[in-house]
Amino acid sequence: MSGNFPKAVLNTLFVVAGITSAGSLLADTLVNDPLFIAGSYKCTGYDSHDGAFKGDLTFAVDDRVSNFAQGFGAYKFKLEVPLDGATATYSGIAAAQGHLLAMYFANDSQSAATDRGVGITVVSRDQDNKGQYSTTLHKSYYLPDYMGGGRGTETCVKIAGS
Repeated sequence: MSGNFPKAVLNTLFVVAGITSAGSLLADTLVNDPLFIAGSYKCTGYDSHDGAFKGDLTFAVDDRVSNFAQGFGAYKFKLEVPLDGATATYSGIAAAQGHLLAMYFANDSQSAATDRGVGITVVSRDQDNKGQYSTTLHKSYYLPDYMGGGRGTETCVKIAGS
């Protein structure tokens, strides 16, 4: 066969090569967090004791124990909330199975030993009319010891590009 390939064959080869490259790039991105949870978020919520609040949330994948082939992700997170003129920082861990997150968190301040709790979060990933995706976390939480017990809700929207 000579070095002259039919144009249709060359076009097919270019398309396949392009798809393979794009698929490889997408796969590399998804390997780090195929559940799309890791990143930075802006949050709003309501706590039964503290009332309405806003905060900044950051999630990071714990690669050591995540098993994305089985739909399981392990994460560490930090939430910073302005409260009473200072910033309260809550650190925590989360286990994701598909679109559900189980979360444990605690106020990092030594003086807030009873400000800790558990939450359940539904993760939604939606596409807008421009084809852009966004991730939103819808959390309900329970604080068994904080001020005699409390609860709250929180919605966090992932910041584009994070």
